[in-house]
Amino acid sequence: MDISAIADTVLLCTTIKNASMKRYLKSKLTILGLIFLTIHSFGQDSTKFFIDEFKLSVNRTLLSDNNTKDRNGFGVGLYHSFFQKKTSNIIFGLEYNLTSQFKKQTYQDHFAQSSNVTYTIHSISIPVGLQLTIGKEIRYFAEIGGFVDLIISSNSKGTMTTYLPPDLLHHTYTFNENAKLSNTYGVYFGLGVCIPISKYELILAPDYKLGLKSLYSDQVDINNVYFRITIGLKYK
Repeated sequence: MDISAIADTVLLCTTIKNASMKRYLKSKLTILGLIFLTIHSFGQDSTKFFIDEFKLSVNRTLLSDNNTKDRNGFGVGLYHSFFQKKTSNIIFGLEYNLTSQFKKQTYQDHFAQSSNVTYTIHSISIPVGLQLTIGKEIRYFAEIGGFVDLIISSNSKGTMTTYLPPDLLHHTYTFNENAKLSNTYGVYFGLGVCIPISKYELILAPDYKLGLKSLYSDQVDINNVYFRITIGLKYK
């Protein structure tokens, strides 16, 4: 092959890679900017906004088996309570959650399989739940509901081995690509406490999210089930 053609090919690949990285960074900066503006507005005067609750969370998947290992993630959420100061309440939310899991082996097709694959999943979650509360100053609550997860980005990174007929000679290489996972839905439940701090309440709450639909299913299922610990602020 002509050396100039090789150089042109390398330049084209580099340009495409840089363009993809710029789009990725732009999307992440957009998300962070929206979060910052929301927090700033929340701190100024929450009574003027539909949002009255803000939470940060850390999570860990609960999927360990002979082929799967759990990984850590994080999230951020904005919520609205429909009935203030009531024993029972309806909670509506909008969350961004990043979760991760590790698969020892996954099936690709008759002539390929991957190993040591880490899946990273970015999703927009829309939860709706019923919250039951007791207490006056320090309040304790239990919450149960359902959610829809819209996958905005998913990535898989690992090692691929292909087998070429007729002699089934194998070739092994690393990959880092779009995982092409589908949206899902599920249920969640949790417990928590609200501690009054000035005109806000500090929220501490663990919860459990159970995805009921596989994100991907072909010999090996990929599900999203995880435990979270959240901390947040709620306007009184």
